[in-house]
Amino acid sequence: MSHTEFKPGFNPADLSLRPYLGPKYWPLWLGMGLVRLITLLPWSLGQALGRLLGRLLYQLSARRREVVTKNIQACFPELSTAQQQQLILATFQANGVGVIETAYAWWSSLKFMGNKLEITGLEELQQACNSDQGVLILGAHFTSPDLGCALLNQQQPFFVTYQRHGNKLMDTLILRGRARCLGGAIERENIRQVVKELKAGSTIWLAPDQDLGPERSVFAPFFGIPTATTNIASRLTKMTRCKVFFFSHQHTDDGGYRLCIAPLAQLPGASDEADAALINQHIEQAVRQYPAQYLWLHRRFKTRPTGAESIY
Repeated sequence: MSHTEFKPGFNPADLSLRPYLGPKYWPLWLGMGLVRLITLLPWSLGQALGRLLGRLLYQLSARRREVVTKNIQACFPELSTAQQQQLILATFQANGVGVIETAYAWWSSLKFMGNKLEITGLEELQQACNSDQGVLILGAHFTSPDLGCALLNQQQPFFVTYQRHGNKLMDTLILRGRARCLGGAIERENIRQVVKELKAGSTIWLAPDQDLGPERSVFAPFFGIPTATTNIASRLTKMTRCKVFFFSHQHTDDGGYRLCIAPLAQLPGASDEADAALINQHIEQAVRQYPAQYLWLHRRFKTRPTGAESIY
């Protein structure tokens, strides 16, 4: 059972842009307008501009540069200092490309992908989605979840969960973009709606790889580090008996894009900790293939076990 209508979880009138025409929003309008213009350019040129944007962010954002540095040092201690520095810069470049990829997802047809798109595991996912059982797709914060999900949504419609943005105009632009390229969206905190949709046989994507604090997490290894990991996947699978898949997506060195889908039949397992460890293992394996294409810009290891030293 596949739902294709857009369900933002609140009145669709909230997607109106009219409340955000005042001067205080003009800088954001200018920035988003420039990014949208880039989507009129060839894909290869858009990626080049994304890398340039990433280098600019590297120079201008000392705070984020420090976070990325600490994450890379903690997760890749086997790399030399020079190799770590190279990966730090590549991370900013890849995330700059991710901004441009998101724009292409929101405002282009994505037809330019053509034979550049490689998908593995799609048939098994589609078989699961065509049953009466709900399907939970577990993703991660690779450089552009919007593009990865938009490309998969063209093959198999599904909902995504999202977190509201602090800037109301940006939040509205995000939802408008996702309304165009995705099957639907449900606010992350609206667990009741997520459970309802899964029980009704819908397919829902969520990314369980952000630090939500000790009250909503269990500790599980991620790159060998005890990491606060939400137990939402365990809770949802127990409540709804949904099927679970892991989904990763990366742009490749030849300008293409790769989508990888794999079943996680082991969920739910013996414990929330075991489930979290399995999910983190899959995310880590995907990250290691293209380590720069992960959102190392956020403080993944903010919450530490009692007595553990802060990474930041």
